[in-house]
Amino acid sequence: MKKHINNPYDYAFGILYTEFPKELHELLNIPGKFKRKSNVKVRLKNGKVLEMDSSYVVDSDFDELYEPAVVNLEHQSTPVDEEKIKIIGNYNIQQIADERLPPFNVIATHIDKEKSLQKYKRTPTNTTELYFIDLGEKNIQQRLNTVSNIVRTNEKHLTIKDALNLGIIVLFAPRDNARNITRKVLDLYMQIKHMPKKLEFTLYSVISAMINAYFDDEKEYDELINMINYETEDEIIDKFETEIRTQNKMKEVEQFANDAIEENKQLKAKIKELEKKLESK
Repeated sequence: MKKHINNPYDYAFGILYTEFPKELHELLNIPGKFKRKSNVKVRLKNGKVLEMDSSYVVDSDFDELYEPAVVNLEHQSTPVDEEKIKIIGNYNIQQIADERLPPFNVIATHIDKEKSLQKYKRTPTNTTELYFIDLGEKNIQQRLNTVSNIVRTNEKHLTIKDALNLGIIVLFAPRDNARNITRKVLDLYMQIKHMPKKLEFTLYSVISAMINAYFDDEKEYDELINMINYETEDEIIDKFETEIRTQNKMKEVEQFANDAIEENKQLKAKIKELEKKLESK
């Protein structure tokens, strides 16, 4: 039976960031030198709590980035609209408060940046501006060819960063070819032997999440899940399933809390309205 993963794209990206933040930063060719993770929780003025896809501090590389900054790296599977860029601006406020550093907003996406809102003027002197990482079809195919050649020829050792490219490939696969690419990535995953536990867990989690996202047909889904499970140690599978249950529960709790905040806000508004009516009598 197909497992429910609350937003498999965000989950997969979150696993890559959580387990290998420095390598993810470098694989995406983002300016700056990774230093450390930062707080991802954002408390808005209305009391709601949101979470950035990732947040981390970088040092200058003296190439594109000339001073330290705090990166807000967002994975986007849809174009950035006005609502999203406003949220990113709110994220920046939290980041500046946490780190006392200028924010650097990076959007990693397979979608042409021309389809997205790239700047939003918040005040006459403050603009939220986005830096796009192009993970379109050409980029993804190049990554796939590179890993395929390494695995096929065994000419050089497959590094952790080489293997992590499989996670990037399947996550940012062009949607019209995502199922075919997922099958190719799964085939390569099954050929990699003696992976470190953390790497195996990361790739298993990302590929499983994308199988969940791309394959609606239960027969196809079961076929691929059985294939990846056959090549993966039980403890890795158990850890993944436990994490999915935990994350889904956390999302339920967060949604309940945010709903309660909204209900409380509406209740206060009604009370004020009633008070005004009573005062006017």
